[in-house]
Amino acid sequence: MRKLGLVVLLVAAALALPSAQGTSIDRALIGTWTLVSTEEAVDGPEPGRVVNPRGLLVLDGAGWAFEGITRDNRLRPTPAQASLTEAQLVFATWGGSWGRYSADAGSKLLTLRPEGSFSPSVMGREWIRSYAVTGDRLVVTSKSGEPHARGAMRWTWEKVPPIENLSPRYRQVVGFWRHEIESRVNLTLKTEVSTKRAPSVVVYTPSGYVGVHFPALNRKPFASDPPTDAEAREALRGYVGYFGALGVYPGQVFHQILGGTVSAGTTLKRFLDVAPGGDSVNLRFPITRNAQGQEATTLVTLKRLSGAADLLGER
Repeated sequence: MRKLGLVVLLVAAALALPSAQGTSIDRALIGTWTLVSTEEAVDGPEPGRVVNPRGLLVLDGAGWAFEGITRDNRLRPTPAQASLTEAQLVFATWGGSWGRYSADAGSKLLTLRPEGSFSPSVMGREWIRSYAVTGDRLVVTSKSGEPHARGAMRWTWEKVPPIENLSPRYRQVVGFWRHEIESRVNLTLKTEVSTKRAPSVVVYTPSGYVGVHFPALNRKPFASDPPTDAEAREALRGYVGYFGALGVYPGQVFHQILGGTVSAGTTLKRFLDVAPGGDSVNLRFPITRNAQGQEATTLVTLKRLSGAADLLGER
C-alpha cells in the first residue's frame, strides 16, 4: 500500500508540473489580433507614435505565437532613418518572429521565445513583455534593449472574431504549420533542387488571416544595431515574410498581402493538399515560365504544430 501511495503522489506531482514546453497560457490572449497603434520610446521623455502601423499577432492555446509588424514609412523615412540604406531601412520598418510563448495571468507578463524571425539577432533569444487585456483590446509593452526598436515599445492590438460559418474544410486548413522542406522543380528539364530553411512557419487563422516567416539557413546575428548595409543585404537574402488576408477554396488558398517583404496588395495563389490524418500539408505554387520558356513550380511541405481547436481556444 505504501508503494502504491508513493506512485499516486508521483503521478499527482507530475500532473501539477508545467509541460515540457514550459507553457503557461492566459486564455484571454488566445486568438487573432490586428495592430491598432505602435508607440516608441515609451520609457523616455519623448515617446512617439508610429504613423499608420500594420501588424498581425496570433497566439494559440498550444503555446505558439506569430508576430508581424510593419509601418508605412519605408518609402518616407523619418529624419533619423535618412542615413539608412534601402536594406537597412527594411529592418527599421518591418519585423516579427514566431515560436513558443507563455503568459502568466497573475503577473501579466508575456514571454516570447522566437524560433524563427525576420532578424537573425532575434532568433533563439527570449523577450519578456508586460500586457493588459481590456475587452477586445490587448496592450503589450516591451522593455528597452530589443533589437531594431527605439527604446521600450507599446503595441495596441484588437481581437478579430472567427469568420462566420467556419466550414470543416476551413478548420482543416487552420493552424500553425512548420516548414519541413521546399523544392524548386523545373518541369521542362525534369530537375528538382531542395532547400532547407531556418525554423519557418505558415499560420492560417480562423479569423481569415495568414502569416509567414521563411528565413534562410545559417544567418548570423548582427554585430550592431542597426546592421551594416552588407549585414542587412545578407540577412534579406532568401527571406520571405508577410501577413495578409486568407481565402480558402477547394484545393487552394489565396494570400492577400497586407504587409511584409512582399508588396502590399499582391495576391499569392497556392494549391493546397492536406495529407490524410491532417498532420501535414503540401503547398504547390502556380507554374511560371522563365525567359528560356522553361516551366517551373515550387513545392513546400509543412508539418502541423496546432489546429483550429487551439486557435479558437476550444482546448
